[in-house]
Amino acid sequence: MFSSSIKLVTSNANITLENSIIKYTTILEANEEKILTYTFEITNRYIGLTIHTLSIHGLLDSFRKKPIASTSDLRVLANVKIYSNLAEIIQPLGKLPIEFSSEDWNNIRSDSVTLVGNNVTITQQTLTEKKKSLNNAQVYVRAPSSSNTETKFVKATMIDEKHNLVKIIDKDISKEPIFFTAQPDHIVYENEPPQTKYYVNFTYDTSDAVYLSYLRSNLNWKTRYQLNLFENVKPATLIAMADIRNDGQSKVDIESAELLGGDINLQMYGVYQYMPTSYAKVSDSYSEAAGGMAGPPPPPSVGQGEEVSGLYVFAISEPISIDAKTNYLLPMFRPRVTVERYASISKYFYGAGNVNGKAERAYRLSSDRFLSSGNCIIRESDRLVGETSLPDIAAKNKHEFSVGKDADIVYKENATLVSSYTTNVTTSHYGVKQTRTQSTYDLALTLKNYKNRPVKIEYQQRFHGQSLKLIKSTTNFTQDGSTIKATFTLASDEEKTTSYKFEVVN
Repeated sequence: MFSSSIKLVTSNANITLENSIIKYTTILEANEEKILTYTFEITNRYIGLTIHTLSIHGLLDSFRKKPIASTSDLRVLANVKIYSNLAEIIQPLGKLPIEFSSEDWNNIRSDSVTLVGNNVTITQQTLTEKKKSLNNAQVYVRAPSSSNTETKFVKATMIDEKHNLVKIIDKDISKEPIFFTAQPDHIVYENEPPQTKYYVNFTYDTSDAVYLSYLRSNLNWKTRYQLNLFENVKPATLIAMADIRNDGQSKVDIESAELLGGDINLQMYGVYQYMPTSYAKVSDSYSEAAGGMAGPPPPPSVGQGEEVSGLYVFAISEPISIDAKTNYLLPMFRPRVTVERYASISKYFYGAGNVNGKAERAYRLSSDRFLSSGNCIIRESDRLVGETSLPDIAAKNKHEFSVGKDADIVYKENATLVSSYTTNVTTSHYGVKQTRTQSTYDLALTLKNYKNRPVKIEYQQRFHGQSLKLIKSTTNFTQDGSTIKATFTLASDEEKTTSYKFEVVN
């Protein structure tokens, strides 16, 4: 700082003045921040100055986190929060009004366009649709005097763009101007016709940074899973990929992105289609770093999910670019999972009679961390065996699903009605009489394992009705509410017959 006359007036630290140079020396810890304030005098003027100093680590972090893009370029997105059906775009506010093309506006939820910031008060907001009129513009139209063998185009003036009313002078018809309505495909324009534009304007009060926020439907994500199972003691593995979809007509460059999973009540209507897929990978090109060091740029990755208000946020480590109509896949975490295989027989009871069926190939999955909903492909011994749709699953919670019938495990049920009688019951509040039927059944269950290895079978019989009571059984049947359950282990080629007695009131 150079001046012919300078005087240090006040400071809040050991700042010194030496030969017209203001100096300060300090030591900053890693990621430490310190604020210095001093006042100095130059030619009888007082200037208050605040210096914001950071350690080198904090300074680099601030540069990385600082958004660059503004609303002047809607293809470069500064901060994006991507949901399963839409994305929130947050941009530093640029020049007002903000212009959107029809292509962009058709994918924006108009009532979501707003300003955000620490202390922003919007005093007025307008959304305006504009299109430059072609009225009085010079065009060419097919002359009315044209024939099937000869087509002539003459210069015309557009009178009413909405109805394609034009004015021409066709000497073959009249020396005076004539007016007629031209077919749309009979009009030739000298320049590209203007397109509809949408303008958003604000008036607001703030003393802090201001950002534009809106929701768009053509940017969303889902999770893809692949569950690998093995016959030996090797543990199961679950591979998770973040599938980000840009369904727009243009490429987008995203500087900072988060993926949000969980039950989110945000609505946006749009068609989600799978198109060409782009897989993230390390670039083959190398860029030079400071000090002459060279190395590949780090590939983007998805961080560990963090719980926020019942949702889970997954941060993407690096800026990403997604071409138009493209699915962009990034690797996510590798959770530790446990998977229990079993054969499932789960059915409803409909009355006396015989029932035959096959067990379902079932799995019980739990993970050491939250799993966002998504489609899951299951492989056993390097072979595809099915797929399922996983819901949001909390860490350490168990999720049960099945992927198809197992022809080697069959069951037979024979239900016999033992007794039944009907009573009329009067409700306490309104004196309405209801008819209830109490029935007692004996049910014989036969299970057969045709495999050459033992299997675990979980049996569940569900009931409709007012009440259920398990009276007796010949094995380990239990009642859980309106369900009767049992678990069996059958050896290779074993057949087992068991029975239970129950009472149900309808």
